[in-house]
Amino acid sequence: MSYLSYLQATYPRTWKVRRALNSYNIHKEWEGEEPTTVTVHETYQCYGGPEEGGWWYTKGWPVQTICIFNKRQAVKAYIQYSDEYEVWDQPDLGLSTTVSNYDINFSKDYAQAYPTERPHYY
Repeated sequence: MSYLSYLQATYPRTWKVRRALNSYNIHKEWEGEEPTTVTVHETYQCYGGPEEGGWWYTKGWPVQTICIFNKRQAVKAYIQYSDEYEVWDQPDLGLSTTVSNYDINFSKDYAQAYPTERPHYY
């Protein structure tokens, strides 16, 4: 049983809130201040090159930016858009049958395409 399946079974109403709060707190810890937006990206796996048997990188395309003004609104928006884009049930992006996934994060800026330059193998 995966950790997500465990949370869904154990905490049927609160696991989404816990996941949203965890993401909020991680952003605050890494960036040092409160997030001001929730960003939605559609992500793809792109082939990087043949080195070391082939390597892949994740490319994100901006879909939506949602402005937030407090922690309660941030959690509510995170859950709402995760439900809307079905983030909770999407398959792993590393599977050969998965074309794209949606990625929802907290940020201090609007959603932008990433990476800005194609990565190179070193």
